Amino acid sequence: MAQSKAHIEATGRYEKKAYDKILLRMRKDASINGDVIRTHAEVMGESVNAFLLRAIEEAIERDNVKTADKEG
Repeated sequence: MAQSKAHIEATGRYEKKAYDKILLRMRKDASINGDVIRTHAEVMGESVNAFLLRAIEEAIERDNVKTADKEG
């Protein structure tokens, strides 16, 4: 079913208000590329977005522990 122009515009306004978007670019010939990420997320039963958010959260937690260890 095709969406109306008004529906598309309303969706765009909602997404702009509700979501932050960050562009990630990676070389296709890199050891970690889009295919590797998509495959890993699928194996883990996650969407790519969920996997990337989990990976970022875990990295931030590890970095915070390292920083706290250096300061303490």
